Amino acid sequence: MLQLARLLRCLLCGSVLVRAATAQTPGTTWTTAKKAQWRQTALEVFQHGYDNYMLHAFPHDELKPISQDYTDSLGEFGNPNPPQCQKGYQGVALTLIDSLSTLAVLGNKTEFEKGVWFVVDEVSFDVDLKVNVFEANIRLLGGLLSAHLLASDPELGLMQKPYQEQLLTQATDLGDRLLATFDASPTDIPYAWVNLRHGMGPEELAVQETNTAAVGSYTLEFGLLSRLTGDPKYEEAAVAALAQLWSMRSPLDLVGTSIDAARGRWNNRLGGTGAGADSFYEYLLKAYVLFGQQEYWDMFRDSYRAVMRHYRSGAWYDDADIGNGRTVHQQFQSLQAFWPGMQVLAGDLLSAQESYWHYFALWQAFGALPERFLYGHGQLHSSQQQYPLRPELMESTFHLYQATQDTRYLDAGAAIIQALIQSNWVEGGWASVQSVHSMQLEDHMPSYFLAEACKYLFLLFDDSFFKGKNYIFTTEGHVIPVLKQFHNAEAAPAQLRQMAQLRPTPLQSPQPVQTVMLTPDQPQLWQLFESVRQHFSSPSAGNPGASRSAEALNAATQKAVVDSVRAAVVDSNDAALLQQQQQEGDALECPAPQQSQGSTDRRRRQTESAIDAPQVSTRDGAIEVVSQANGRDAAQSLVQGDATIKHKTHQRPVDSCVPERADALAQRTCPVFGHPAVQQLSLCHLLDIHDDHSCRTRADCGVDSVTCRVRECSVHAYCQEVAR
Repeated sequence: MLQLARLLRCLLCGSVLVRAATAQTPGTTWTTAKKAQWRQTALEVFQHGYDNYMLHAFPHDELKPISQDYTDSLGEFGNPNPPQCQKGYQGVALTLIDSLSTLAVLGNKTEFEKGVWFVVDEVSFDVDLKVNVFEANIRLLGGLLSAHLLASDPELGLMQKPYQEQLLTQATDLGDRLLATFDASPTDIPYAWVNLRHGMGPEELAVQETNTAAVGSYTLEFGLLSRLTGDPKYEEAAVAALAQLWSMRSPLDLVGTSIDAARGRWNNRLGGTGAGADSFYEYLLKAYVLFGQQEYWDMFRDSYRAVMRHYRSGAWYDDADIGNGRTVHQQFQSLQAFWPGMQVLAGDLLSAQESYWHYFALWQAFGALPERFLYGHGQLHSSQQQYPLRPELMESTFHLYQATQDTRYLDAGAAIIQALIQSNWVEGGWASVQSVHSMQLEDHMPSYFLAEACKYLFLLFDDSFFKGKNYIFTTEGHVIPVLKQFHNAEAAPAQLRQMAQLRPTPLQSPQPVQTVMLTPDQPQLWQLFESVRQHFSSPSAGNPGASRSAEALNAATQKAVVDSVRAAVVDSNDAALLQQQQQEGDALECPAPQQSQGSTDRRRRQTESAIDAPQVSTRDGAIEVVSQANGRDAAQSLVQGDATIKHKTHQRPVDSCVPERADALAQRTCPVFGHPAVQQLSLCHLLDIHDDHSCRTRADCGVDSVTCRVRECSVHAYCQEVAR
């Protein structure tokens, strides 16, 4: 009867979601009723996935929604050659453990308590299975610790039966098993794999390659485990790994992505903010918030400065050589969509919003975020075109709405839910996408879809769970209360206080990475970006606070552009593109040039200023993070330094109509969205005075082509439209 009830509930849920997908109408305001409607839809998105997991896959690891079957996938994460057979392993209810904090956030007390007691009574980690330590840490250990803290909070009232820290006991057992990979390392850098029963054997030691994100993302879970148990060994291991990693940074304060754990050195010099590096930055900032140690903030500040100087290219972030900062690849990875959300926590709202609308425009172009997109080429990656239900865009949408209360982010969240319902819904749950080119589905619903994506979408429309308390999210989306008891400097490992003494390591090997510069093959996509930004990131005329709906986009134009991009048949060069744009713009006449003294070589240089972390104060036993005014001071602290602020140079096609050098008010062309080669003419747009968009004063900045507003010189010496 229970299974029949779940099945009927799943079918009912599906019909509700399909109706919701067709019910949204264009609008510029969000009423309480409309917000409640989308809250309910977000809840149904989770329930459809969760109920089908419990019906078809529980207590195995993950759901196969198309075949309505299960997969015991814990041993497959991070493994390019997953084993065909894992003898004796029948799952550890991975999706349930990953979903416990979401159940609490959604207020489903009954399912939360049932899940807790099942994990306590039935789940054992004494299994003969080789697992990826990073994945086990963020999904399992993080899920257990978050659920333990939530179950222990009497104000939440999640438990009816007496709870006596049984989940913490489970977490300690798992932490001890994962700790074996730290103990076996001669360099303090943990290996990537461990056998949960036997620890480190020849098979685990043979794989020496790991990555920066994995090595730098133990501070929250391991630090929390030490603070809760009183045993410092977990946090000491995490900090020792971070110290070794930090000492390997280049003289530019950049870190690579691929590491030889046995030798403690980089496998290559490629760095970025996407796969292999992402949560390293995230955990530096969040460890400061959770534990209050200044050293975490200092490392984050220096790393963030380096990223903004050497990786940033307009709203995108290149992959670059960490030794010289030169661009290697101009590609967007879907994991990078977390970056705007992290910038919100750091206080750099202007940069966060600029990047977010580019990422959202990419979602609108395909109806999902491709795993990799070559923005230098304007086309999909040849092989990594899948969308495995990643949650990072939802995460940034939630954080930006929390910071700005701008209803345009509610519009974006509703558009994301619509796309999921239209493309990923199947009767047995939510399916991943094999390729955004064909939108063919894959028979897999990863556990993080319920742990993160559904949680952020629900909180976007209903944040009442917080009730004045402060939480941080782990990289798996698990909520951790920020409590005064965690801000105990005496409990911090001594090695953490020595971080400031670790100097960068000169790069003697390996060799520099070959630079690959790309040219645009898909100019229509950039026109779609411009269209999406006009509808989403610009207020309506006469109503500055109004938001625009995704349905306000011209459907025919969008379809034509998307079809063109997916077909990948456009092959135009810069000259032909410029000629076409000039014809469309009726060959604008240029005003007479007005020479500006010293404009050719002008660069912003800034002296070292006092750099302050966001203020942290205690209140009623909890920690309150006090943002700096409008995020400007924080942003300025992060990206200013004693060296020239570097921005990528934007190459322009030769145009005889444009003077060789004039001040901003004499120009009539502009790059579109920081794209390095494509230009678009506009009647109102005036070019920034410097090719790299650096500025010293407002006079160095031009006029935006979409809003016709004068661009401002931002706190990080970069011309951009000020958010309103």
